[in-house]
Amino acid sequence: MKLHPKTIFVLLGTLAIGIAIGALWQSTLHNRRMEALAKMRGQGGLYSYVDRYIDPVDPAQEDTLRSLSELYQNKLGRFVRHYQWHRSTLMDSMKTDMYPLLTPDQIAQIDPWFERSIRRNGMSRSDSTSSQNGVAVADSVNQVAAQDSSASPASN
Repeated sequence: MKLHPKTIFVLLGTLAIGIAIGALWQSTLHNRRMEALAKMRGQGGLYSYVDRYIDPVDPAQEDTLRSLSELYQNKLGRFVRHYQWHRSTLMDSMKTDMYPLLTPDQIAQIDPWFERSIRRNGMSRSDSTSSQNGVAVADSVNQVAAQDSSASPASN
């Protein structure tokens, strides 16, 4: 039984199309799972904490409290991201200052902890100067604070 080149190309083409469709399907499923996990992590958001202590007297109060909580949740989220950047920068400095004092065995023991502590989401780990310098971060924190004060309910 001899296979013709045309038959081989059709079989290989079908295989390639099947692999591409499978990869796209897997990617779609993965993205849906990640969205579901993110939704579960933030389920209720800041309002869920407020709701633990305050039982709204009517639906209007509940809607107002929910919208106020969402406003402040967005503000807090921006500050947390800046805090995380500063924290990782300080941990990187601590690592740089500490490593000359440690033995190779001690470095091997503490290095995984430092790597987890220094990890910056969405930032290059190989070049700490590629994303932001200290002045830009301080300016951006001030900008976030200015944006937050201009978007507060009292100014609207």
